[in-house]
Amino acid sequence: MINLIKIHKVRLEIIYRIIMKRIAKGYTAEQLSAILGRPPEYITSLEMLQIPLCNEYELQEIAWALGEDKLSNLFPKITQSIILNVLMEKEMYGTTYIHSCDIITDDDKEVPYFFLQEEIVEKAYVFELSD
Repeated sequence: MINLIKIHKVRLEIIYRIIMKRIAKGYTAEQLSAILGRPPEYITSLEMLQIPLCNEYELQEIAWALGEDKLSNLFPKITQSIILNVLMEKEMYGTTYIHSCDIITDDDKEVPYFFLQEEIVEKAYVFELSD
């Protein structure tokens, strides 16, 4: 999955922090979406910059779902508004998702911004039927 978009740098920082915290907590994007009561593709769409960044209330919900009491603990303070040309990618290799983000410079060079690896562990559920 690839997305090329122009965004504010602070938005990119927020997305980066959501992905980092989600992976650290051991949640898939679909699991975090479910915790938030959203459609399964909600967090993936946010992380891939396919939908607009949510409002402050929704960011607070995401922060709580990721175990942060305060929004300011997870997200950066807005100090300036730089617009970046960004290439976001998410590819699966076996049981690993690779998240990468490159900044596209004015002379069309790709400069790596972040690269994250997410191991997907399938959980087996055993249901016992009683007689």
